[in-house]
Amino acid sequence: MNGMKILGTVLAVALMLFVVAPIASAQPYDGILHDKWFKVNLSLKGYVMSGETVLGKGSGSAHAYLHMVYDGTKQWYTITTCMQDDHIDTTWYKNTGAAIPMAQIYGSTYPQVWEFDSNYLQFYNGGDTFLLYPTFYTKITADGSTLKSATISNVSCAVYAYMAGGDYGCGSCSLKGSLVPVDKVPADALATCQ
Repeated sequence: MNGMKILGTVLAVALMLFVVAPIASAQPYDGILHDKWFKVNLSLKGYVMSGETVLGKGSGSAHAYLHMVYDGTKQWYTITTCMQDDHIDTTWYKNTGAAIPMAQIYGSTYPQVWEFDSNYLQFYNGGDTFLLYPTFYTKITADGSTLKSATISNVSCAVYAYMAGGDYGCGSCSLKGSLVPVDKVPADALATCQ
């Protein structure tokens, strides 16, 4: 009879570990992406216009970096974009976007959906300016507050572009990428955008 009680207790403890452990490991840590860098692929497609005239379709793609900074007091993230000049490899451009409050980051555990709403990410390549209005999905693997890996991909994305020659464009975009160690960010980009 005592053997059955011990077995029952062991089974109850094991069941508690299986039930509680996943819940504990899934708890969010709001600032987990603080001071983290993502290398992202940016793809754009839409229509190019001049005044009231539609000139035709346009598309393009580029690589860029995102630097995430979390403000625990205000409970929001600020995302800085870092894009290389189209012609000068050592020149990078920093643009700091509007803050994304935690109230616009959905998911009480990982993964999460980030809704930028009227906020945007600005990218500039030395000639053209791109304003992206994304909603993106973050897949985060963590052990408590220790980040192991993270990726982002967009759920939806609208883009407005202002071209160097005075034309402009609008359309859709794709933004996806993954976490990179700071030592993998080009030194020129790091010096300009950190």
